[in-house]
Amino acid sequence: MNNKCIICGHISEKVVFKEFDIDILKCPNCGHVFSSYQINPDFEEFFERNVMSDENFWWNEAHKRMYADFCNRYINGKNGRLLDVGSGLGYFVKTMATFPDWQTFGYDISEIGTEFARNKLGLDNVFCGKVEESGFPKNHFDIITLWDVIEHIPNPDPLLSYLSSTLKDNGILFVHTPNVHVQLPKARLKKLFKGMRQGVSYLEATTHINIYSMNTIKKLFSRNGFIKVEFVHLYPLQSMNGSKSPLLRSIKNSWFYFSKALFTATLGRINIDNLFMVAVK
Repeated sequence: MNNKCIICGHISEKVVFKEFDIDILKCPNCGHVFSSYQINPDFEEFFERNVMSDENFWWNEAHKRMYADFCNRYINGKNGRLLDVGSGLGYFVKTMATFPDWQTFGYDISEIGTEFARNKLGLDNVFCGKVEESGFPKNHFDIITLWDVIEHIPNPDPLLSYLSSTLKDNGILFVHTPNVHVQLPKARLKKLFKGMRQGVSYLEATTHINIYSMNTIKKLFSRNGFIKVEFVHLYPLQSMNGSKSPLLRSIKNSWFYFSKALFTATLGRINIDNLFMVAVK
C-alpha cells in the first residue's frame, strides 16, 4: 500500500474516499491527496489498440478549444522550441504544426500512442520512451507542456528536475491537471447518488495517483527549481465525461466562466476550475 506523501514525506492513514477496494488518502501534515494504489511507474498501456480505428473525439475535438486558447496566449506571434511531455496520441503536437516558427517535439512512453501520432497523424517529431533518457541538451526549450500527465506519476521529482534542466532560464513549464478541491467533492456526490459501480468515473484511482491542490503543486515545483508559479484559466474540454451533448457542454462552459470570476473576485484564493499552472524557471 502506498501511504507516504510525496509532498512532505509523512505517512498517512486517513482515508477520504474509497474507490472500490482502493483507499484515497489525505496527508495530515500538508493536506496532499493521493491514491494508495501501487502503479507501475513504467505503465505504457494507457491507450488501447483499438484507438487506431476510433474517431478519438475526446482526444481531438474536445481538446481543440483548450489548445487554441493556450496557443493564443503563449505561442502565436512568438518563436522557439517546445517539448510536449506525455504527448499521447499527438493531437497537441499536431496543433503546434500550424506554427512554423516553433520547433516542437513530443515524447510519450506509450508505444500505441506514439504509433498513432506517427502513422495516423503523420508526425515525425513524436518519440517513444522516457523523456529523461532523451538526451536533450540543457537550457534548450522555451516551453515544456504537461497536459494531464503529472497526476499519473507516483514520484514526479526526477522528471521535474530533468525538465527544469532542459528549460531555458525564464522558460515556462505549463501543466494541466485535475484539482482535488473539484474532483473529490464530485466523486463523493457521484458515489452518493449512483453508488460505486463500474463505468462511472470517480477519481480514477488506478491511474490518477496524485491529486493536487494549488498549494501542494506549488510546493512540488518550487523544490524543483521553479522560482515563480501562477495559475491561469483556459477554456475547458468541450465535453463532459466523453459526451457530445451540447447541453452538457454548455453547463461545463458556464461552470468555467463562474469559476474564473470567483478566482478573480477572491484574488486567486478560491479555484474551483481544473489546475492550469505556469511555472517559470
